[in-house]
Amino acid sequence: MYAWPQKLLRRRSRNARFAELIHPHIRQLYHMAFRWTGNREEAEDLVQDVLASLLTRSVALEKIQRLGPWLIKVLYHRYVDLYRRRRSSPIDEEVDWETVASGTPERGLSSQVEMQRILLQALSKLEVDWRDTVLLHDVEGYSLLEVADILGISVGTVKSRLHRAHKKLKKLLSEGTISEGHPC
Repeated sequence: MYAWPQKLLRRRSRNARFAELIHPHIRQLYHMAFRWTGNREEAEDLVQDVLASLLTRSVALEKIQRLGPWLIKVLYHRYVDLYRRRRSSPIDEEVDWETVASGTPERGLSSQVEMQRILLQALSKLEVDWRDTVLLHDVEGYSLLEVADILGISVGTVKSRLHRAHKKLKKLLSEGTISEGHPC
């Protein structure tokens, strides 16, 4: 019988522990990455990049009490870095939020799916900072303190952004400019 070297066994044990810690959060990480990038491949790359950077830190991850919000914060900061690099790049690759939100519902889909499409279209009309705040607080359910921590802003700024975003969303939805057949 082959005897595994101790170093290799420890590495396998750390990797297994890392997977155990991260696995419950992967879906949420991907959803947030997709909402920020607006592209499936870029979202997958962003999540993979974050997870790869954390792979050797499973011991430190075990000490974090609320790992989910902490991971979203890391993901957000990595996304901001990516956004800044692209902005300074001569190649202009903006996220087309209208494309993300414009999926035409197929027959037989519930009104809930149609409502999601309408809300996504309305979200596409918000300023980026407002949209990020709404996604984290209203969609993902993070508290005001957690959103402030993730975005690196004050709680007052979070409240202000939410208020302004909700006001704009209410206006967009009440005007009826966002409905089937009316592109944003």
